[in-house]
Amino acid sequence: MLVLGAMACTTHANDQLPTGDLAGHGGPVKAVAVSPSGSTALSGSFDYSMMQWDVTDPARPGLVNRFTDHDGAVNAVTFVPGSKLALSGSDDGIVRLWSLETASLLHAFEAHQHKVVGLAVSRGARLAASASWDRTVRVYDLADRKLLHELKGHKDTVNAAVFSPGGAHVFTTGTDGTIRKWRLSDGQQERTIYKHGWGINVLAALPDGKHLAFGALNGTAAILDIETGEIVQELAQRDRPILSLTVSAKHKVVAIGGGDGIVSVHDTSDWTPIKLLDNPYGPIWALAFSGDGDALYMGGLDDQVHYWQFRPGRDFEAARGNFPRRFQKTTDMSLGERQFARKCSVCHTLSPDDANRAGPTLYGVFGRKAGTLAGYAYSKALLDSDIVWNEQTIGDLFAKGPQHVVPGTKMPLQKMANDEERNAMIEWLKEQTVPKAQ
Repeated sequence: MLVLGAMACTTHANDQLPTGDLAGHGGPVKAVAVSPSGSTALSGSFDYSMMQWDVTDPARPGLVNRFTDHDGAVNAVTFVPGSKLALSGSDDGIVRLWSLETASLLHAFEAHQHKVVGLAVSRGARLAASASWDRTVRVYDLADRKLLHELKGHKDTVNAAVFSPGGAHVFTTGTDGTIRKWRLSDGQQERTIYKHGWGINVLAALPDGKHLAFGALNGTAAILDIETGEIVQELAQRDRPILSLTVSAKHKVVAIGGGDGIVSVHDTSDWTPIKLLDNPYGPIWALAFSGDGDALYMGGLDDQVHYWQFRPGRDFEAARGNFPRRFQKTTDMSLGERQFARKCSVCHTLSPDDANRAGPTLYGVFGRKAGTLAGYAYSKALLDSDIVWNEQTIGDLFAKGPQHVVPGTKMPLQKMANDEERNAMIEWLKEQTVPKAQ
């Protein structure tokens, strides 16, 4: 993706949608959460933002705030129960504490060395935990805003962390396929509960305090007995990885979503399936139950969160989303346009409006000094740069890599070794980004 900046700061009003979908992001949705009251939702996206929604009337959601102070994709969001606070975790390795009342950043926990992909808050809302690809979990005191523990022991990336209902322990899991139990009193590992033959992506604690639900790379979703370390119930065995999982203790339901686009909802009293949605248009990365427990908010490759009412269900469910997306189009295109669609269109538009994308619009980019587009919050590296974007500098960006061209930038690595493809895209961009006569 061609990213010539770090993040967008413009907030666009959201048209109310009778479908219940939450539309307003400028990139795929990685995370979604619903408040304990069911009146507010949060969503995190590849567009470097977290958005806050009023879902008091689920059929007509409204955008409340857009939080753009991230230097990477937002992979995890969660509410802090009993407060007007929220947390976000992103590719920049930072966990941010937000005031939803004033739409302001209160604190940034900068402990991780790699992306943050999972967040959890303890039942008493005193503690938070973050799971990261730096192979650690960090535990924070939210009141004092300080790091309490760094949990080390996983042999690979850590994908999820959850607190025990009783509040004395935290459970972690990741690509090494283990589920581990840690004491919060001293941050020490108590034991490895379970070893799976494949990496584990998602984890949730059931309200009885005796069981965990997990989803793995090999398509397994199951219920685990914490004490014995044995699987007591298998919920699914899919052909593709399980990517999302959510539990509603109040409504006694659990939902799982996978790389195959299938979402299934199960009754936690006997684990019987309640409803299944077969969505062929891409993976399900995020799930959250609505306040009444009869619908799900689902995040994936689309620029919006889809709302699915499964109870009462319909005999025929329409698939959510569209295919192909702008970044999946490969036919009926020139070589240059195809490269832009694949590598740039997730983060950029070609129109004057940035459409809330992770990067600024490329409209009029040729001849523009880096870091000078009005209304866009650039990284310091771009602001301090003396680069002027032209065929040579944009070509260097792809041939040599962003870190070589703009040291210290947050731009993701996106190199194009093929000279023909790179030159074709640059020529196509030059034609398409010329400002139109007024």
